[in-house]
Amino acid sequence: MSDRTRGKMILADGARFDGYLTGAAARPDWRGPVWGEVVFNTSMTGYQEVITDPSYAGQVVVMTYPQIGNYGVTADDSEKAATAARALVVHDLQEFFSPGPGRVSLESFMMEQNLPGLTGIDTRAVTKHVRDKGAVIAAIGCTDLSDEELLSLARSKKLDRSERLVESVSGTLNAVHAGARGRAAVIDLGVKKSIVDNVRRLGLTTQVFDTAFRADDVLKGGFDFVVLSNGPGDPADIPEVVEQVNQLIGRVPMLGICLGHQIIALALGARTYKLKFGHHGANQPVVDHRTGQVFITSQNHNYAVSDDIADATGVTITYTNANDGTLEGFVDEHRKLECVQFHPEASPGPHDCRIIFDRFHERVREWNALKGGDAHAAA
Repeated sequence: MSDRTRGKMILADGARFDGYLTGAAARPDWRGPVWGEVVFNTSMTGYQEVITDPSYAGQVVVMTYPQIGNYGVTADDSEKAATAARALVVHDLQEFFSPGPGRVSLESFMMEQNLPGLTGIDTRAVTKHVRDKGAVIAAIGCTDLSDEELLSLARSKKLDRSERLVESVSGTLNAVHAGARGRAAVIDLGVKKSIVDNVRRLGLTTQVFDTAFRADDVLKGGFDFVVLSNGPGDPADIPEVVEQVNQLIGRVPMLGICLGHQIIALALGARTYKLKFGHHGANQPVVDHRTGQVFITSQNHNYAVSDDIADATGVTITYTNANDGTLEGFVDEHRKLECVQFHPEASPGPHDCRIIFDRFHERVREWNALKGGDAHAAA
């Protein structure tokens, strides 16, 4: 790495980590610095899906697996056309990668996407620091900038409503896809392509709405159900979305995923809170309360739904995290709701919970049958 320009990451709590500039930060015209909230991701693969997952908007992603980039990047694997993360931090960015049609190096992709990063970082030390101290804002820049300048930048920033994270990643997917087995609406809060693909896989005409959607427009669409997608940030930062979702509850079946799960919980009157360092990775174990089965899931969130939701709203808790006991899902048969904190589309894997889309579709059919086939009858 001797030919690389040295760089550093300064955390708002004063911790410093040294490495080398990579991606867009390695270009001579890079103007830096960049800032974001540091999160660590424990996935061994799927780095392309991670940096293009809109849920990472505003975040500096630290990959715990040491070698990143060794199978390159292909356009078809991106969750959205543009990267959402603020920066990527790795221990060893691989310059050589497995050959294949249309493959390019991760660094070339980062340069094309204007995504800065650092390599040569002790990512284990960063992970242990965040695990012990909690998620924190960091600033990344070249060594020409003083520690004080980067520290001042990190301490002056925060991810709040003013960043408009959800709005920045919503509304970039093809709006309508035709199918023959019914109709579904997807509310795009930063939806991953894989979620829309899994809804379309059910053979449904699928229409995607951005964050400016109105409940009345959704209800007039004749949809069998609504999927409220994943997305970045604090669910309390988008109260207008919570209000519109509140107007849908009990009038159309809904499946909430990740941020969508949290939004539905808020609309029901439950509470959400910020985790110390969140769940980010493709190896999060989740217990199904109905069967006792443990699923390995893909997750990316810093906020969670309070486990007093069952007492507060009458829903039934379905899943909890096997590591820390946090709530991972609930169902409400009366109001036709199912919500999961994890990512059943599993991109990147594992695929343990992909069946959730199929099971929800079948549940909607059962709900509709009980209501005489009227998907929109009030509960």
